[in-house]
Amino acid sequence: MSRPVVVVEPGQGHRVGNVEFLARTADTPYFNLGIVVLRPGQGVERHVHEAEDDSFLVLDGTLSVTIGDDREVAARAGTFVLIPDGTPHALANRGPEDVRILNVHAPGGFDRRIGLR
Repeated sequence: MSRPVVVVEPGQGHRVGNVEFLARTADTPYFNLGIVVLRPGQGVERHVHEAEDDSFLVLDGTLSVTIGDDREVAARAGTFVLIPDGTPHALANRGPEDVRILNVHAPGGFDRRIGLR
């Protein structure tokens, strides 16, 4: 059975908090794609994804990514970061402007774990 083509116009994705999902598990089992906005001072505490890669392309601002216990990367616009499954990581916006990132989780399922059905 083939799946339908998905076209999402700007701002028309499925939202959960500060994440706008453009590709959901309902669309494809292979990955989730979303745009995440972190306001100044916002972040995501240290966490681990088992059996799922997490990646970011920074669109605007500078994203602080803590990898493991102590490696910190200041990922400015245009930077791509791939966090392999099982790797502890945290995200933060330590700057004065919003950070916008394109976020891919592979395989799919992340959207459902944070409340999208």
